[in-house]
Formats: sequence, C-alpha cells, structure tokens
Amino acid sequence: MSTDREAVIWTRLGGKPNRMGRLYVTDKECRFTYDDDYLQLQQPGLGLVYAPEYYGNTTISRERKKPFDLFPPIQSLIPPRQNDNFQRNLALKYLQKKHGQQFSSLDMTSFDADWEILKVSGHGGIGHLDVFEDDHCADSWYNNPPAHELMEITDELGFSLKQFMTWFEEDIEVFIRTVGPTPSVGGAIPKLLLSIPESGWDGRIGLPTRQKTPGIIDVVLKFEQSTRYPGIIELEMLTLEIHREAGFDVPRYWPCFFKGMPALAIERFDRDQNNTPLYCESLYSILASGIPLNNHYDYRYDLIAQALDLSPVEIVSHIAEAKEHLFQRLLMALLTGNGDLHLENLSITCIQNKKTFSKIYDPAPMRAYAQHDMLSVMPFGDYGETPEDADTAINLKQAVYRFAKNCGLNTALCDSHIETALSQTADFNHRVKQLTTVHDENKERLIKRTESVRLKLSA
Repeated sequence: MSTDREAVIWTRLGGKPNRMGRLYVTDKECRFTYDDDYLQLQQPGLGLVYAPEYYGNTTISRERKKPFDLFPPIQSLIPPRQNDNFQRNLALKYLQKKHGQQFSSLDMTSFDADWEILKVSGHGGIGHLDVFEDDHCADSWYNNPPAHELMEITDELGFSLKQFMTWFEEDIEVFIRTVGPTPSVGGAIPKLLLSIPESGWDGRIGLPTRQKTPGIIDVVLKFEQSTRYPGIIELEMLTLEIHREAGFDVPRYWPCFFKGMPALAIERFDRDQNNTPLYCESLYSILASGIPLNNHYDYRYDLIAQALDLSPVEIVSHIAEAKEHLFQRLLMALLTGNGDLHLENLSITCIQNKKTFSKIYDPAPMRAYAQHDMLSVMPFGDYGETPEDADTAINLKQAVYRFAKNCGLNTALCDSHIETALSQTADFNHRVKQLTTVHDENKERLIKRTESVRLKLSA
C-alpha cells in the first residue's frame, strides 16, 4: 500500500445517524478511535471486543495479518475473495464500469480492491455498522433516502436487481449496464436485501429501509442455486419449521419466486419494529477480534462454551443459558443433517442491553449435498480421537456427553436434551421424503446420514 487510508464509521443504532469514529489503515496496521460525542451516547460500538467502555477515546490498533486486513467487524462487510462470490463479483464489475481502466488495473484479490468495495458496500448491510469514505458521503446517504415504494415483480421491472444491492442506488444506469435488467437462472443470486409489507410476502418488493417506514419490514431474500443445491429452499424451510416447533426463536419467512427463481424471504433480526439497526455480530467476528483464527470453522464447539465462561469481555448476559442453547443447537444440527454450523452461523444480538444468541438462521441440512456431506464442520467432545488412556476412539454419543460436560450440563440433563431432540426430529426423515423439489439422491443421502446419527444417539 503506497498511502495510508482513511474512512469514517457511522451507525443508526437508536434510530438516529451518529458518527462512531474514524478508521485509519496503514501498510502494517488498522486503527480506530471513537468520537467523544459518540462515547456520551453509551451505545454498542465497533464490536463486543472493541466496545467503547473498554477503550474510551484511546486509539484501538490491530496488526494487519491474514486473513484480516481490518478489524473483524469491518472485514465482515467485505465479500470474501472467492471467484464464485456473487456480491464480490457484482461490486467489482460495478467499480470497473464506474472507474474504467483505472480500476481494471487493480489486482481483484488485493486489499486495494477490498478497500474500494468497502467504500461502496460498507453501509446499509447486515448489522449496525456503516462505513463511508467521508462524512459528506455519510450525510448524503442518510439525508437523501429514496421515497419508499413497493413494486410488483414483473419481467419489466425497470430498475432490475441493481437497486436492491443498497449501495448502488445513485448509479442506476451504470448498474443496469453491468448486470443487465434481468438475472438468469444460471447466475442465481445467493442473497439480496430488500423490504416487503409487514404482513408478509405478497409479490411486492422495495428497497431496504433507511428510516422508520410504517407497514414495511426488511428481509433477506435467498435464492436457490438449483444447479448446485437443488431443493435447498424447501430443505431450509423444513429445518426452520422444525426449530420453531422445538421452541427455538425463528424469524418469519415466506417461500416465493423471483422472476421464476425459487427464493425464501426471511425477516431480518438485525432490525427492530421501527426499521432501526440492532447490534448484531457473528461469533467469528467476536472471537477473531481477540484470538488468531484462520477462517470461520477454525475452532471447536467446546472452546465456544469455554469462551462464554472465561472471556474477559461479556459475550452473553446469561452464560449458563447460552451454553445450554449451544448444546441444543448442535444436537439439532446433528439430527437434521446440518454439518455447516460454523462461527458465521452463530451470532450475538444485543436488545435492551441483553446479549443473547440471535434467532436461528442458515440451518439448511447441507449433508443432502455430496460436496458438504460432513457430520460437523467443527470438532466437539474429542469425537473420533483416541485418549491416551484408551484403546478405542471416542464415539459420537461419548463425544456428545463430553461436550455437554463442557457446557456445564450433567449426565441427566444431557440425556434429557438428547431424548427431547430425538423426539422433536422423529418425523424429520418422513417430512424430507414429502419434499417435491429435492432430488431423490439428495433425499436418500440426507435420510441415511440423519438415521445413522439417530441410531448412535439412541444407543
């Protein structure tokens, strides 16, 4: 990097835009300093580890070291450097169109590219942080929200998908030339942020809100990549419903079609009833802010329980309750074939000063697909390992007991949770068989895997 970089961080926590502080990035480190005015508000800050109560107006510094060039809560606003990441490719194409040859000469996998993406995609997204190039950009974005309008989805939807990427509103024509007015099924989009009527999906959509908008809620619209994950919308709906029936807090959701593509509209849990952002941070961001992590599955479930107990930073308000929740979540994941419960799929929200695990999201049973057929993306209870004083490896049920112990649960309570989870998922395989868009081979794989888990936990 030839020159230092500077940006400002704002937030709409509390309903009113406030500047949180300044971000500086050099070739060796990133630094952030809270504004004195923001400290007086006594609101959540950059993240749990970087909370205002710990730092005040003392500059926070962090060495730039892979995979984090920035503070983890800020890094999470940049789409990862993956060739098939739609959001990143869209932002890069947009920037190439807007800046021409000047941008095309950049290394698209470099931090220079990340920084340019952050300036256009770092605000209006999931969570409570908004990053801008400068205060003028922030003032313009906050003070000139487009009039909210719900529009029917038709083939003639003039402004196409472009406006729903929240950071492209001001350059409609550039965007349309970039991605075209209509998406193709082959280029199915993983997620879009938009808004719908508060009563639920009725085929009308609008831009994400930037202010209190009565009668309107914000949603994440998830598209089915039918060539890679046929039937995943049906599968995710089934597991969301099973979690709801089991007593977990699950956001409202609606199956739908967007220009012929199967999709799922899910009410956002990082917004309140007044369309105001709530503090929300993934466990990956929280933990990576304090310890070195290489990716979102570079950890153990047992260490999450330990971190809840021992962290000098308060991660949750009620530790025992949170550890029990974590144990129950893993049991449900095992029994519904979701081997992908990683640190990005576990988040903490702070509502009325109470920090808890967020509502359930992304519980899809990914074991239905061969490329994701694993029991668990992160280890737990030393499963499969052979202790020094033993001749055989720890089996699944033993590992569950060991994990329960690390979550502070005794054997009787562990047995009770296992029995309850088995009961709550008793008809899972029958319900999988009834799905109409999931291929038979995917159904058979998922049923075989979950039945094996049931037998081992029932033993």
